[in-house]
Amino acid sequence: MVVIDAMDFRGVDLNLLVSLRVLLAERHVTRSAERLGITQPATSASLARLRTLFHDQLLVRGPKGLVLTPRAEQLLEQLTQVMAVIEQMIAPPAEFVAETSQRIFTLIGTDFVEFILLPSLMAALANEAPNLQVLFRTPDPKNIEGLMASGELDLAVGYLPEAPEDLIKRTVFREPFVCVARRGHPLLRDGTLPLDRYVELQHVQVLPRDGAMYAVAIDTALVALGLVRKVALWEPSFLAVASVVAETDLISTVPTRVATHVAQGLPIAIYDLPLPLPGPDFAIYWHPRSQDDSGHKWLRERVTTLLRA
Repeated sequence: MVVIDAMDFRGVDLNLLVSLRVLLAERHVTRSAERLGITQPATSASLARLRTLFHDQLLVRGPKGLVLTPRAEQLLEQLTQVMAVIEQMIAPPAEFVAETSQRIFTLIGTDFVEFILLPSLMAALANEAPNLQVLFRTPDPKNIEGLMASGELDLAVGYLPEAPEDLIKRTVFREPFVCVARRGHPLLRDGTLPLDRYVELQHVQVLPRDGAMYAVAIDTALVALGLVRKVALWEPSFLAVASVVAETDLISTVPTRVATHVAQGLPIAIYDLPLPLPGPDFAIYWHPRSQDDSGHKWLRERVTTLLRA
C-alpha cells in the first residue's frame, strides 16, 4: 500500500493561480489587470511571485509581445482542467427532476406505515417519478442515526418516541389506538371492554425490531393506574396480530386504521380503549446531511402530503 503525503499549501497563495490563468491567457499585463480588477503594478507583482513559485519566467518578450515559456504552456493546459473541476465543485447542485430521476430512496417503518403509505406513494410515483425506486426496510430503531449518517437510509416514518435528538422530525399525523378481539369472545359478549377486563385478558403486542415503543406507551398508562397487563405474544407485524386475535381469545391494541381494515375481512370486533392513552404522533425523520438535498426535499414533501391526506 502506497501512502501519499498531502502537499503543504500553507506557504502558497492559491489566489495566485487565478492571476496566473488570466496572465497566461491574455499575455498582457495591462489587460490582465483589467480582467482581474486590480492595478497594473499589483498584477506585475503577482507575476513576479508566480515566477518565484514556479522557478520559471512564464512570460517573456517576443517579437509581437509576451510569449509563453514551455513551462507556462504546460501550466495553462493544467490550469484549464483544474479550474473546470473547481467551477464544477462550487457550482450549485443540479435540481432534482422527479420525472426523469432514477434515484433509489430507502425508507423504514412498520407494516402499519407500509399499509397506509406505500399504496398511495407508489401510485403517485407512477405518475410523477416513473423511474424512481423505493426500498422499504423493516424498523431498526437503534441504528437509524448511523444508517442515515452513512447515506444508507433516507427517511424513517412512524412513531419513534426515543428517536436520536440529532435527527430532524416532522410530525405528520396523530393516530388513535383501539382494542381488537375476536367476534363472539366469551368474555366480551356484552359488547363492552371495561378496564378490569382489558387487564385480565392476555394480549398480543406489536414489537418492532429492537424497540418497544408501542408497549411502553400502553404499560406506562396502566402503571399510572396501578395496573399491569400480561402479554402472551410479542409479534413484529400489526397485520399478523389481527390473524392471531381472530383465532384466539387474545386481544391487542392497534392503530385505528389497522383495526378498521382487518375487521373488513376477519371476524374481529373493535373496542374503545378503556384507559387514557393519547394517540401517538407519527412523524418522518431524516438526518441533517439530507436537509438541503433537492431530491430528499421532494420526497419529504410528497410523503408528508400523502400521510396527511
